Amino acid sequence: MTTKENVRKTLDYQSSLWGEMMLEKYSEVLGLPVICIDNGKKIGCVKDVVFYPGTREVKAFLLERSGCQLRKKIILLRDVLNVGKDAIVVNNCSCARNLNELDKAEGFHGYGRIIGLRIYSKSGNDLGTVKDVLFDSKTGIVEGVEVSDGLFHDLVQGRNMLPLFGKVEFSEENILVDKEAIDEMVHNGGGLKRRLSDNKKYL
Repeated sequence: MTTKENVRKTLDYQSSLWGEMMLEKYSEVLGLPVICIDNGKKIGCVKDVVFYPGTREVKAFLLERSGCQLRKKIILLRDVLNVGKDAIVVNNCSCARNLNELDKAEGFHGYGRIIGLRIYSKSGNDLGTVKDVLFDSKTGIVEGVEVSDGLFHDLVQGRNMLPLFGKVEFSEENILVDKEAIDEMVHNGGGLKRRLSDNKKYL
């Protein structure tokens, strides 16, 4: 099998997986209220996500502080029943946990940010910076990023959703991606963006 056929096979396989994902956009999750299904009570609004570069996962949602609250509260992704267009739904109020306690009990440390990271191809091209993130709300895996500027914009003529598959390396400042990710966007025309749109359409 030629290199070109291998790339095409990889792209077709990845596209089939997208159909099974529930993709959410970072910017659209921010500010959503978190509602308890047992009593309808709102326990807070999402201020940020807790992202782990090492595993490429969103593991929790950080809640905004309210009143004189001192401790940071989070909702673990595993405690989320649904991420909807207008709210995040959990079972009950006990799903809001203290971040400091989780740091000790579950090793909840080493998390970082992905917005603003610089993206480079392994051939050394600057593709731009991350301005938004697409993640699977069931697994937490970051499946793609929205790119703000750089060579990537010129390559794909305005399509700016870059899928993260193949071998992807994260550091505190940069993301390094394989050529396959760029090939998918150029040849397949933005499957991640369409999948995100389809998710919202049928909610």
